[in-house]
Amino acid sequence: MADYSILPERQLAAAREQGYIGLHIEQGVPILDRDLNLMHDLIAETVREIATRYIGDGSPAGAGGFTVQALPAPAHEQDFLIAAGTSSLPGRCLVAGIEAVITEPIRYREQAGATELRTPGDTQPNPRIDTVYLDVFVAEVEAGTDVSLRNPLDVGVQTSVRLQPRWMVLVAEDGGLPPAPPGHNFYVLARLTRPRGNATITAQMITDRRQSGLTVSDLERRLRRVETALLPAFVNPQFTPKLGAPGDEVQIFGTNFNVGAAQVFFGDVAAAATTGGSATRLTTRVPRGVATEGEAVQVLLSVENAAGRTATNAAFTVLPSPAFAAPGAQFEPDTGDKDTEVTLHGANFNAPGLVVKFGSVAATSLSGQTSRQVKVRVPPGLVPAGSASSTVTVTVTTDAGTVVSDDQFVATQAVPAPAFVTSGPQFTPKLGSRGDEITLNGTNLNIAPLTVKFGATPAPNVTSTTATTIKVKVPVVPQPPQTVRITVETPGGIAESTSTFTVNG
Repeated sequence: MADYSILPERQLAAAREQGYIGLHIEQGVPILDRDLNLMHDLIAETVREIATRYIGDGSPAGAGGFTVQALPAPAHEQDFLIAAGTSSLPGRCLVAGIEAVITEPIRYREQAGATELRTPGDTQPNPRIDTVYLDVFVAEVEAGTDVSLRNPLDVGVQTSVRLQPRWMVLVAEDGGLPPAPPGHNFYVLARLTRPRGNATITAQMITDRRQSGLTVSDLERRLRRVETALLPAFVNPQFTPKLGAPGDEVQIFGTNFNVGAAQVFFGDVAAAATTGGSATRLTTRVPRGVATEGEAVQVLLSVENAAGRTATNAAFTVLPSPAFAAPGAQFEPDTGDKDTEVTLHGANFNAPGLVVKFGSVAATSLSGQTSRQVKVRVPPGLVPAGSASSTVTVTVTTDAGTVVSDDQFVATQAVPAPAFVTSGPQFTPKLGSRGDEITLNGTNLNIAPLTVKFGATPAPNVTSTTATTIKVKVPVVPQPPQTVRITVETPGGIAESTSTFTVNG
């Protein structure tokens, strides 16, 4: 930082608060650095504000640049190209009255200090909507960077610094622009529609959001044409119904909905939309993530197409119905025996009247319930007799509504081991030939999958089973006659008879 009596940005801010637009130097008095700096800064600030107010942000007529383009996969994961202008003209972009210039294309990751891009995760929307934007600011250049500022031909010291526009392309993940730091100005370049689990940014994911062809004389005509022919607009009624819960269908009415791919927003939360080829009607569903704390939320609906974004003037009420998190992260663990503690993830779980069911069986809720999660114990009775497991969905009901999980829970139970009787015959008869039917006697004999063996030979023909009996036909054994023991195997273990069976042939 150069040596100032008062920082120029602080002096400028104080002057603007007083409504000053310039200054005059008096004769016969010292001229201070802050006076000269303020004179320059007031003029520059006024010019920038006029350019912003009456021309806008974007590329001037005849110059492009700052186009976001895809790079070949798979060598360029988590990266994209920031293109320059044409071969004869450098790319230019006016942002808050400051002109940023790009003379050569550059990859996003080649920028010093660029934040690493991340693949959309399981807990994020699918697709995730990222915003690519240009950060433009003015930096001071001192003699350490430009040695000519040391004035080597006369005084030999630095007497002033130079102001130079600087820029950097940034990405806001899953949302709009963050607040701009003092002195920084943001301009949206593109929107990235990134599917979950995809590390490569393709051309199909990129929507160009730049304004181009800026000229003062053409501005009013272009804006009027866009507003009447391209921008989405609404008619009365703007939408129906007036309220709904996540997943509920909403119809939106207006014009220009078929100009490019339409995107609907409930407040700042994106929702999927379909037009069916209609310019006047959109069908959408209330997205997750709007009302999440157990209370209804009122938001404006907005529609964005290839020309821009327009919001309704009427509010839509999002009801605090319970909602699960994105599929794949709705509860943990996703398998367990009765009394296993399971944590459900979502929103609005703190509304009155909470009931959680696994399949059709109510679970016991534990303490620690919040709007975002609830802990429950797996209820008994989910696994039918004779089975080792059962797959069910989880249902959450409150006074505000009901939601059923996309994910499925695998209920298990401890499987009892099979056993032969210890008193009485373990099987009858005690001898036979191949194809003869015999009956085995014991306990826990009907849990699938079930395997019966005569010695080392499996018996493929099990004709019937109960918890206490198995009817099976004698298999073909090698080199009969042969005396063997019979084994029964289920998921609970292996039982071997103490009695022997004789295979005659």
